[in-house]
Amino acid sequence: MSKARRTAAVSGALLCALLTLGACNGSGGGDTGGTGGYDGPGVSGGGVSDDRGGGTGVPAALIGSWSGGSSDGFKSSVYSFYPDGSCRLDIWGVSTVGRFTVEGNQLTISTEGGSQNYLWGIGPQGYLFLNGESYVPFG
Repeated sequence: MSKARRTAAVSGALLCALLTLGACNGSGGGDTGGTGGYDGPGVSGGGVSDDRGGGTGVPAALIGSWSGGSSDGFKSSVYSFYPDGSCRLDIWGVSTVGRFTVEGNQLTISTEGGSQNYLWGIGPQGYLFLNGESYVPFG
């Protein structure tokens, strides 16, 4: 398989995974807490922080790597967010890099395959919630 075809196949697989994740627990209904995002017990929405984030609008609470999205106890997705606004996504064995922005509780991740919006917050036990799915600190 040529490099261009392989790159296209990986990009297509990532886009499908991101769209599937967004469709499963998007803001269109379910138990994500309505228009304000996930509002489970003790979940705080995002916000701008000035103590660890290197870029404008990068909340310190989001910085780091987060594993989750699987009910079988094994990592199926790892999201890594860096102070400069860059990120790395490892979803079901497919890795990609991109950029992210935060506006309140709205997180937008942009990669070569497109952009995906998430409602995000940090739960009372320090877990990251993306569209109602929990992710634990990883690494």
